[in-house]
Amino acid sequence: MTTRPKQTLAPSSADKNRDWIALVCALTAVTIWGWWMSATRVAATDGVAPIDVAFLRYLIPAFLLIPVWSTTLRKMRLAPVWSLIAMLGWGVPFLWLVTASLQDSKVIYMATIVPCTMPLFAVLAERLFFNHQPTKAQKLGFTFIAMAALLVLFNAMKGGSGVSSHSIGFMLLAAAGWSAYVVAFRHTGLTAAEGAAWVCTASTIIIVMAKLITGGVLLPLTIEQLVFHAFAQGFLSGFVAVILYTTAIERIGPARAASFSVLMPVLGVMFAWIWLGETPSGSNMIALLLGTAGVAVVNGPVGKTR
Repeated sequence: MTTRPKQTLAPSSADKNRDWIALVCALTAVTIWGWWMSATRVAATDGVAPIDVAFLRYLIPAFLLIPVWSTTLRKMRLAPVWSLIAMLGWGVPFLWLVTASLQDSKVIYMATIVPCTMPLFAVLAERLFFNHQPTKAQKLGFTFIAMAALLVLFNAMKGGSGVSSHSIGFMLLAAAGWSAYVVAFRHTGLTAAEGAAWVCTASTIIIVMAKLITGGVLLPLTIEQLVFHAFAQGFLSGFVAVILYTTAIERIGPARAASFSVLMPVLGVMFAWIWLGETPSGSNMIALLLGTAGVAVVNGPVGKTR
């Protein structure tokens, strides 16, 4: 009696098409977010207040994502209260810190610090609050990221390098806070689009209340500033990129979609170089490569994503 060898089924054309669409969506989303760093730098140097950048970033998707958040009330009621508070309360501070940090700092420093240290802070938070042990690969990635951060801090301390110490502090706070948001979001049961919809709605309400209490003008911008930054912050970064990334997650899963985050630092520097003329120095590039390698190991294609 002979046994037939097991046959492996080749991926169907539908599966290949599904992957192709997902990869394009993920790549386009991280490209938009890479470009968003330079757009935020433009806002910071153009005199747009950090609170107004945050307002435009959250106001537009809050309305465009109404069909998403209006169907998630049951999920919100079932989610832990602490996770909702941590998730919904971090939108405004993140944009404020990022914009404030870019007022006197080049994009390459933000591209190196914020997206590279976020996975580090996220894993540390999971270790602290949920006793999740980091893997050996993640520990190696932490080493690369720490080296990149120390090199950036060294550049800030020696002066004349396009970055200040308080800007680095703002970036680290932004990364740590956003990591807390990511950890909290994982416990809500919401999708990426649903989480973004609720964060945008809550952040818009917080900003409007703050403006009303302080008597500030809702949007003290010129027509040109309003049009450009509403498009860059609210429509492209806050809505289009979120929908594309959500589509990628639904088609190929969160682990494969998250691996594209390794491209964000490099894309951020590339756009700043081409658009803003911010030529990186040798030490800048070393820090960027170290940070990118760390992300690849911790949360990307090199390391094992949890």
